Amino acid sequence: MNLFEGALIEAVRRDASDIHIIPSGKTSTDFYFRIDGKLQLWFRQENTAPEAVAAVVKDRSTGVDRFERDTAQDGFAQRYIDENLIRFRISILPIVSQEYERRFESIVIRVIDDRKVITDFRKLGFQEQAEREFLKAINTSKGIVIVTGPTGSGKSTTLIAALHHVIHPGVNVLTCEDPVEYAIKGARQLKIGHKMDFEQAVRSILRHDPDIVMVGEIRDKITADTAIKLANTGHLTFSTLHTNDAPSAITRLYKMGVETFLLAYSINIIIAQRLVRKLCPYCRKPLSKEHWDAAMQMGISKEELEAGKIYEPVGCPKCNGTGYKGRINVAEALYFYPEIRAEIIKSVTEIDEENIRRIAEKHGMLSMRDSGIARMREGLTDMTEVLYVTAED
Repeated sequence: MNLFEGALIEAVRRDASDIHIIPSGKTSTDFYFRIDGKLQLWFRQENTAPEAVAAVVKDRSTGVDRFERDTAQDGFAQRYIDENLIRFRISILPIVSQEYERRFESIVIRVIDDRKVITDFRKLGFQEQAEREFLKAINTSKGIVIVTGPTGSGKSTTLIAALHHVIHPGVNVLTCEDPVEYAIKGARQLKIGHKMDFEQAVRSILRHDPDIVMVGEIRDKITADTAIKLANTGHLTFSTLHTNDAPSAITRLYKMGVETFLLAYSINIIIAQRLVRKLCPYCRKPLSKEHWDAAMQMGISKEELEAGKIYEPVGCPKCNGTGYKGRINVAEALYFYPEIRAEIIKSVTEIDEENIRRIAEKHGMLSMRDSGIARMREGLTDMTEVLYVTAED
């Protein structure tokens, strides 16, 4: 049964980020592809027990036990597809089915394609001021650069591009990620496993004479303290956090127990980002009249609408009928100007996020929503995408 191999090839060719293999009945299994952030049904395998499909996937993967069906498992596979080596990270979870005696499993395969790594920072497509401040924040020898956003918002892509911008043979670059997905040329990447956990890795980095460090995620006080310590001892440090916007990242670190003066002086910039789907350039059309009111409430002028500069999706063969092709970021870049540092230092019991946002916007920071509206004006995305990713949490 070569359906599994076919799915791997097709997923790579269609630019899918993940393949989902899900039992959908006694004898059928659904294969979904996640393309531009949305799941789409690719194929339904009928007349085969889902257990048999799962067994084939396990047989053709490394690091998983074919006979184990009651615990979560992680495995790998790699294949040459169209003359490129593509890696796949496989996650298997036992799930409950209506028939109690059946042991179904859900399988998700992450496609890791090194061709997708963006090494040129400018190709990330940040808006002008955000890009300028980001470059200023990374072209220095110390301080922390934090990228924040939900899972799948392109944080790793941004950090890897930023690292490529600062890597050269004269610096020791160490990364500590769990798991390591992309090989970064010129960096020493630490492998986290049961012999060395995240916490040990982060602590040992300090003794390894680094110049630039990437800590995959600040997840607790220990990681936060180490990142701050690195930044204050003259190291450029990159990391991520899961928060909704840039100012709330400061609060998150403060609540983890990092003191305000350390926060104020160790952070260079916080970038909060999301990905919006790009309109297909072949079939997009000017926004229809019934949506003008909503667009005007977002701050789009009547002149822009009348000029046909704001678009909506249609759908054509080139974009598989979705109306969208590819994704682009919308971002909020909070650069630590002296007034922002001063505002953080005078916080006593809590961080005044609103005031920090006011100061930053006075310096020209675009909020996530404004960044999205700017993308609409560029004709790159539409109103529903911007509202969807910037909905107030």
